Amino acid sequence: MILASLPVLFFGLSFFWLWATNTWRTAFIRAAVLWGLLVVAITEVLSLLGLLSFWWLAAAWAIACCVAAIGAWRHRVELAERLRLPPTRRLWHPALLAVAPVALIAAATGVIAWVAPPNTWDSMTYHLARVAHWAADGSVAYYPTDILRQLFRPLFSEYATLQFQVLSGGDHLANFVQWFSMVGSIIGASLIAEQLGSSPRGQLLAAIVVATLPMGILQATSTQTDYVVTFWLVCSVSLALGFVGRSSPRNAAWFATSLGLAMLTKGTAYIVAVPLVLALGSWMLIRLKSRVLRPAAMMILIPLLINAGYFIRNETLFHDPLASNEEAISGVDAIFTPQAVMSNAVRDAAMQFGTTDPTLNHWLERAVAKLHSQVLHIGLNDPNTTWPGGFQVNALSFNEDYAGDPLQTLLAVAAVLAAIGLALRRGPPLLLVYSCGLVFAYLVFAAYLKWEPWTTRLQLPLLVLAAPVIGAVVSRLANATVAGVLGAALVVASVPWVIDNQTRPIIDLRLPTPVELQSRSLRAGQTIFNTPRTDLYFVNQKSLEAPYVRATERAEQTGCREIGFWGGFDDWEYPVWVLANEFGNRTRVDQVFVTNNSITATRFASKPCLLVAVVPDQPATVDVEGVEFAQSWSQDGVGLYEPK
Repeated sequence: MILASLPVLFFGLSFFWLWATNTWRTAFIRAAVLWGLLVVAITEVLSLLGLLSFWWLAAAWAIACCVAAIGAWRHRVELAERLRLPPTRRLWHPALLAVAPVALIAAATGVIAWVAPPNTWDSMTYHLARVAHWAADGSVAYYPTDILRQLFRPLFSEYATLQFQVLSGGDHLANFVQWFSMVGSIIGASLIAEQLGSSPRGQLLAAIVVATLPMGILQATSTQTDYVVTFWLVCSVSLALGFVGRSSPRNAAWFATSLGLAMLTKGTAYIVAVPLVLALGSWMLIRLKSRVLRPAAMMILIPLLINAGYFIRNETLFHDPLASNEEAISGVDAIFTPQAVMSNAVRDAAMQFGTTDPTLNHWLERAVAKLHSQVLHIGLNDPNTTWPGGFQVNALSFNEDYAGDPLQTLLAVAAVLAAIGLALRRGPPLLLVYSCGLVFAYLVFAAYLKWEPWTTRLQLPLLVLAAPVIGAVVSRLANATVAGVLGAALVVASVPWVIDNQTRPIIDLRLPTPVELQSRSLRAGQTIFNTPRTDLYFVNQKSLEAPYVRATERAEQTGCREIGFWGGFDDWEYPVWVLANEFGNRTRVDQVFVTNNSITATRFASKPCLLVAVVPDQPATVDVEGVEFAQSWSQDGVGLYEPK
């Protein structure tokens, strides 16, 4: 755990180094971008050399810390001046009281991120399973798996998790990648509000809007990737505005790096960044003219270099740098008519307003259906624009896959409309361009992605980027009292999501959840503080806990260090890694009977000595690489096979 603090130490030293010549918020953003770039560089270089292991990672971060310390030391005079405490009478500035709710939300979510283990469904299937493979393989090279998302999905979040997982020897720090992204997004949103001309109270309101997003609060304690990509997009927007203010090659490089990191994190980065790239490119062509070539080349080449390893691996295995296979494009719209775009725009927005009352939810669904039949003339559940299962408004949710952000959505819509109105009366043109860019990004989002039941989590970047507009508009049109009331209302409304996260509660209020999620595997009164860590891993699929524990205990009894995992595209692999290694063993888990083209990828595994099967219709005996295995038991759909 001490060595796991090296990446954190590097960030801190980089922040002080950059703070000497920048404002503290700009220094924070740039230090984060520098940290992200180093995460990618260390991971890719050590992977190529087959040295992605504890001591080599520790050495790489130690060297980086030394370089950052030297940089900070060279600016010690400037830093000493900035660190000088203000007079005693100014220590308790009223702004500190206003910032306190944001700090409390960050602190509460930080406690949850530390105490609760990762237990998001996607993390159990591929986010953390791929990290476990990389740590065992000493490389991020592709390997045989039936869960192809472990390979082709963008991977920066997992790169960052890998650093902490290898250095700490466990996953206690895994949730902090998303938690840090929430904190960074709060800071970045307030900085963008300032760049849009907002007053200090508007900047503070922007921070509060981000901090109180129900989806953001839930995501901040998980190992999903939506908040990480949100943070890199926030960095990209802020650094793009900085480049517009001062068009130097260095500023172009900062922007290009943050954009490259966003691309390496999640596919939604491409969607949300479209208006940003178009607006910035148009501005460069108009203003820079002959000087446009150098920054433009940097903005193209740097993101490509950051993503080069990922693109090459995808091209090698899938013959497509973005791996646009059937699984990858299943959520992409098949038609792009105006009616299809408006259909998705309306249905995506409606998902933000689920309530505890089924009648109200049904009324909202009927209103959306009527709009489709009488105005848009397109099917409500057209398979070309709709995820299988059909449109349905989720009830009020406390799950990081389904929660809505109704108050922030209403404020965002009102603020964007007000910003456009202000601009028409000779308001700030930058605010108009920014607001129109958000609208354009939302329409691109609706045009490209099918409606999905979990669309609200994919909209997180848009709502975070809308927060600066809310702050800027309120600071222009309302007084401090109105801003204070809005901020207080948002804070109070966010409390249930802070304390009663459905899968990681600190106080069990038994608040309403969606019908399909109503049955909690935690008993009444159970929280992250009084529930065993193993139980919390399986909170979303309790039936797997007993057979997985039983299977890994058998592996420990027999001294088996290579477990074969026989599962499908959405089965839980990561808990087998956790349980098999809880005694400090170095036990591998590798998939068998792989049926896709990843079977041609590098095989790091040896022959398995036990086989855990989670497929239906399990036979009595199977053959794995010439060794016959017989099923010794089956429990809750999980079978254990041992060599005959």
